[in-house]
Formats: sequence, structure tokens, C-alpha cells
Amino acid sequence: MQFLSRCLFLTAASALTGVPAWGAAAPFNVMDYGARNDGSTLATGAFRAAIQAAKSAGGGTVYVPAGKYLTGPIELISNLVFDVDAGAVIQFQPSRQDLSFTKGRLEGTEGITPVPLIGGHDLENVTLRGRGVLTTENSEWLKLVRQPEASQARTVWTQIIQSLELKKPVPDADYEKAALALRPSLIRTMNSKNILIEGLHIRGSSMWTIHILYSERVVIRGVTIETFPGANTDGIDIDSSRDVLISDCYLDTGDDAICLKSGKNADGLRVNRPTENIAITNCTVHHGHGAVVLGSETSGGIRNVVASNIVCKGTEKGVRIKSTRGRGGLIENIRFDHWTMEDVPEAINVTNYYTRTPEEPMSEKTPIFRNIAITNMTIRNSNIAMNIEGLPEMPVTGLQISGIIASAKTGMKAYNTSHLELRNVQVNPESGPAFLVRDSKDLLLEDISSVRPAAGFPVLRLDRCPDAIVRLSRAFDGTSTFLSVGPGELKSLFLEGNLLGKAKKQSEEAALDLWKAPVR
Repeated sequence: MQFLSRCLFLTAASALTGVPAWGAAAPFNVMDYGARNDGSTLATGAFRAAIQAAKSAGGGTVYVPAGKYLTGPIELISNLVFDVDAGAVIQFQPSRQDLSFTKGRLEGTEGITPVPLIGGHDLENVTLRGRGVLTTENSEWLKLVRQPEASQARTVWTQIIQSLELKKPVPDADYEKAALALRPSLIRTMNSKNILIEGLHIRGSSMWTIHILYSERVVIRGVTIETFPGANTDGIDIDSSRDVLISDCYLDTGDDAICLKSGKNADGLRVNRPTENIAITNCTVHHGHGAVVLGSETSGGIRNVVASNIVCKGTEKGVRIKSTRGRGGLIENIRFDHWTMEDVPEAINVTNYYTRTPEEPMSEKTPIFRNIAITNMTIRNSNIAMNIEGLPEMPVTGLQISGIIASAKTGMKAYNTSHLELRNVQVNPESGPAFLVRDSKDLLLEDISSVRPAAGFPVLRLDRCPDAIVRLSRAFDGTSTFLSVGPGELKSLFLEGNLLGKAKKQSEEAALDLWKAPVR
């Protein structure tokens, strides 16, 4: 009986710790392979030796104890746990020494790229974990790519992009010349699966911080990323990858915090690999161009995404879905749910005008947004509550927005949409209409309101929205006009069950152009 109890105890302990209860191999301590933990000398060789020892043993744990380690890039292997203990600081040196190059993708275009500062390709069953710190100096990496030879390489990279758009062949030698203009990601896995990144504290980044490229079955949890105000220091980029969970992270970044990508323009359309099946939950975002962003590299498509329980404070944009003519790709089956945003200048942004590309005929290069739900959000002190911008030739289709309470300088603007639905949405603007919609079809507005409507403006202004339905909505004290439409357009609307008695004027037809009106 005692033997059975001990077996049960060991089994439970192993389940909690993730370590086998018996037969566990000793870790490969980097200090046993020559690393100095006082920052006095480069530990690149020691990290490599410890990892190769684990490889020779068929896998294992490489252990980094407390202390400071200076190093160049660290290449991981399959069947490896890389454990950075509390008190350990791994500082990557901004240097071209030991920085080799490999096939990769940068900003949506494949090419020859620097190896990541830690990571690898064709990996399987890899854990990068610990309570330690990974760090590097973004400003020093910028100096490297501003040197004369790097500036010349940047010109070559620009020429490569132009050739790809014209579908002209690019010699391998040109990719090699252009590589000097590129900075490495801090962490990157490519063509890999069964990856866990957990617990680490990342301070500063060479460029993108965590880049998951062409990978699957990835978990990123409990990670702290502080790269603000570094240039191009995205927090987490999921790039043409699938089956990814991101949870319980704190992000304070110099670019997008969490961003889903799938290739850009002609090269992205050629590769044609989607990002799909992504769950993001329980994260807090401070600085960042966007909190959870889809695009602008959308050419391979992005689908089946849930981003829930997100807190934003001071982020430039909160929910952001962005693409442009020429990118192509299908973004569909997306759900953002249970967010709070404070001091976020543009809370919700869905746009196909990331660049102002001239109108062109419909083709595979036309981006498509459809079946997106944005629900249960509180927005406080924004400049723009919501901004929805579809293309005339390809409206944003099937966007549902519900359960929103927003206070902002200006309210919601939307144009070129199809089957846009707003339910239980309250917007309180300082100036302008709470809801401003034009050139949209099959529009449904249910239980919309403004508790503090801006004086002198209608709560709702519709232009060229035939057959729109406005129902179960109400006017509050201080409402001048609830519904305003263009001349002759009121007869094409359906008004059902609205309580508008507190409005000075329930509806009007007026030749107004509130799209060009300045904000007071």
C-alpha cells in the first residue's frame, strides 16, 4: 500500500512539474561548458557546446544559472528545453560577428535573412523558458544597418521588391547583397512544430521580438516583452503559421504588440500560406502601434482567430485589421471579445486603406474582409471610437459590433460595408455624430444610443444606405436630432420600435457633409 501511495505521489509530482518522476537526465549546465556568468567574456561557444552535448544525448535540458552572459546568436535543436533561470541575463551583442544568414522572411517577403538571436529552423519539441531575461540594444542594431555598406544593401532590397512585383527573376546573389540591410529577429522559429515559449522577460530587441514563421502547434505564455520605444520591435508576430496559443503576456513595444501576418504582395501571393487557428487571451498591452493586429501583410490569408480578455492602456490602436489594394488575401472568421481600452487614440480600426493605392480592377490582389465579430468592449478617452473603411469594389462584409460602451472625441465612422450590424452600442462623442455611416448596404442598427450626444449634431447620420434598419434605439436628454439622412433618403429606411421622444427632432433630411466637417 505504501508503495502504491508513493507511485501515485511521484506520478502527480511529475504531472505538475513536467519532469519524469524517475530516470530524468541531469541538465547540461552552460557553466560546465565554459560560460562565465559575470559578463566578462562571450559565452557563444559555451552555449553551442552545451546544446550540442544535449543533441548527442538525444535531447535534454540546457540550463542557464543566475548571472550575466554576453553572447552572439544561439541556435536551438529539436528535443530541447532551454531553461533560463531567475537571475540570469542573456545579453545578445549587436555585432555582425557570428551573425550568419539563412533563408527566411522579412516583412512579408522571402529572402536571405540574418539568423535569429535565438531560435532555429526545422525544429520539433522545443521549449524556451524560465524567469530570466533576454536583452539587446535596439539602437546599436540600428547603427549597424545605417553603415554605408548596409545602406547600399537596402537599395538592393528595394530593387528586389520591385522585381518581385513585376514577376521578374531575382538572382540569389542579389538576396545575399541585400541581407546586410536586415536586422535579425530576437526569437524566431521557422518550419517548426511543438514549440513552447514561457515565462521569459525580454527587454529590448534587435527587431521583431518573437517571430513564429511557417510553424505549427506553438504556445507563448506568461512572457513579458518591453521593447518600447525601439524601432520595428513588434512583440509577437505569427507569420503564416497555425494552431497557436498566446496567453497571459504583458507587452510594451515599439511597434505592433501582437500581430498576425501571412506575406505581402506578389511574394506573399506566391507563397500563399495562411495564418490560422490562433487563440489570444488574458494579455495586457501598454505602448504599441496596435494591441492585436491582423495585417498589413495579408496575402496568404488570416482565418479562425479569437482575441479575448485584453486590456489596453495608452496603445495607439486597439483592435486593428489592416490591408490594402495589391496585398490580396482573405481575412475571415475573426472574433475580438471582452476588452477594455483606455487612452487609446483609435480604439477599433478596420481598414483596407493601409496605403492609399489607386483603385484597380478586382483580382487576387484585392483583399477581402468578412465574418468578423467585435463584442463586449469598454472604450474610454479615445480620439476615434471606431473607424471602418471598406473598398468600393470590396466592402467589409458581415462585420458585427455589439456590447460596446465608448467615450471619444469623435464617434464611429464606417463606409463601404455590407451586412454591417451594430447591436447594443453606446457611443458618447465630444463632437460630431455618434454614428456616421455612408455607402453601406444591408445595414442593421439595433439598440444604438448616445447618453451624452454632442450638441448640434445628429446621433446617427446615414448617407446612401438604402434599406437600412434602425430599431429598438432611443434618444437621451440633450439629443438635438437623432437620425439625419440625405434629401429623399428617409423613405428607403425601416424604423422599428425606437423611443425617440427626448430628441428635439426625431429625424430629418438634410444636405450635410459631416465627413468633411472639422472636429470642434
